[in-house]
Amino acid sequence: MICIECTHEVSTLYTRYSPSNIRLTACPNCNKFADRYIEHDGVNVVIDLLLLKPQAYRHVVFNVLSPSNDPMDRLHSMTKKMWLLVTLFDVYLTWARAEKSSRANPLTGYILSLPVLAQYIVFLVYCVLDTLAVHVSLRLLAWYWVHWTRPNTLSTAVLIASSSKLFPILMLIWSYDIPIATKVVGWAVSFNIVEVLTTILDCGYPRAVVMTGAAELLKMFVCDYAFSRLIHWYAGLPWGH
Repeated sequence: MICIECTHEVSTLYTRYSPSNIRLTACPNCNKFADRYIEHDGVNVVIDLLLLKPQAYRHVVFNVLSPSNDPMDRLHSMTKKMWLLVTLFDVYLTWARAEKSSRANPLTGYILSLPVLAQYIVFLVYCVLDTLAVHVSLRLLAWYWVHWTRPNTLSTAVLIASSSKLFPILMLIWSYDIPIATKVVGWAVSFNIVEVLTTILDCGYPRAVVMTGAAELLKMFVCDYAFSRLIHWYAGLPWGH
């Protein structure tokens, strides 16, 4: 556990005197409350996460989902559920975007001609590869560049930051056709990841931007080139369509 203000390690975040009476611990380093979010409800925490407040991310990542006193750096069960939920919604969004672009893209047209289960498997594999490319590259770069030894903690933070890519689900309630919306959301996710890397790794913006850019390049190679080329080869479609 850490102080969300100065990241100094603390032994406890609060002292409980009765079920309804607790006293927050003051950080011995900065003399502020070590984690004021202990007394906040979930809605306030989510709002501050959306606002990219560093204290909110430190609270969720270090003091809730990946406590610093866990030497095994295990993935929290809530993180696993969150990853599953984000992946399933991402598959739905990817599928919906593919249906809108099927007339202009022979590859997606071929995929959408497959049985429904086969379509779902293709989009699921695509989304899993997308996630793995980002997380694996960021973990390796964090280990190599800033000597970060808690990869699951980093993945937890990146997963929370990447959840913003689900916002277009709200747009699917109404009929829309805004191609630029996907790009805007993609840039927003990248910006969120940069902010999270600076908060969790304390590596500064230049390194965070380079790490995020490298992760995006690997994702483009794995998903938009290698996976797409594999589908082209399997379907017998000319490469370049």
